[in-house]
Amino acid sequence: MADLSITAIAVAVCDEAVYRPAALLAEGHEFRQLAQGVAQQAGTAPESLRLLPAGGQTPDVSALALGALGAEHRAEPLFLVRSGPLSDPYGALLARLVFESGWEGEDVGITHLDELGGTVVFDLLRWAIPDGCGGTALICDDPLFAEDHAGAAGRSRVAAAAVRVLRGPGALRVLDCGEGAPAPPADHAEHRLHGTRPGDGWIALRDAVARQHVKNGDRVLIHTRGPLREGWLLIEAVDITGLQLLTADTSGTV
Repeated sequence: MADLSITAIAVAVCDEAVYRPAALLAEGHEFRQLAQGVAQQAGTAPESLRLLPAGGQTPDVSALALGALGAEHRAEPLFLVRSGPLSDPYGALLARLVFESGWEGEDVGITHLDELGGTVVFDLLRWAIPDGCGGTALICDDPLFAEDHAGAAGRSRVAAAAVRVLRGPGALRVLDCGEGAPAPPADHAEHRLHGTRPGDGWIALRDAVARQHVKNGDRVLIHTRGPLREGWLLIEAVDITGLQLLTADTSGTV
């Protein structure tokens, strides 16, 4: 996997995403049955779930992260990585993103990686990105449903990370990834970034590089352990000053 590199990371984070009580969904609403299924899977009552409504007060972090990355590589493949349950199983979100961003390259939707959308997806990118080419992995962390412990006001965090991946040398070299607990040599990395959701590690990596904590030659472990699955990604800093860091402005959009 050492032929894959990362050249840019763009992150969009909204800490005040507005969720609405799912219990208020009208009888026959398209999401009512989905909410009941999610509650059953989580072992909780449907009344304890909150829904992130489309077109509400919360900014579209996926579109903002993709926009912050820029347009210079839009002829390359786009991989939209989302976890279920999905509000649009037919890919409406991907179609809208492609249309509104003017994306020219091929687009692929990847679902059901759960918490591991930001780690084990690189096993797919390893063979999906052609030799000598690049691509963008848009890792979405804006769940349709959240449990009521998000807060009395129904607010929670949503985020997205747009990661530019290159088959060839770049700022960060991708060494390996896997499902389960990290094993040697991954568990001996100089930097260990932990999280429970697919975007946590990328936000932490952006912050660590911005603060100049990562030096050339350092290995960084992104370790994600959520309620369903556990996985990891190991990368090495090759040219840390060449890594492009971008942050989308979400102020004033809530």
